[in-house]
Amino acid sequence: MKLNLLLLAGLLAAAAYILALRRQLQAALLRGDMYRDISARLDRRVAELTSSEA
Repeated sequence: MKLNLLLLAGLLAAAAYILALRRQLQAALLRGDMYRDISARLDRRVAELTSSEA
């Protein structure tokens, strides 16, 4: 019985954590954070490649 309660508590904690992560991801997508980060990384990489060719 004690093990069942422990497993249930762990399952509930994992579900709550997953829901929190999903909310954070949705908020980041709405703000466009991920796209800005990717764009900045690509810009740095292009700058590195063009400076090494010159």
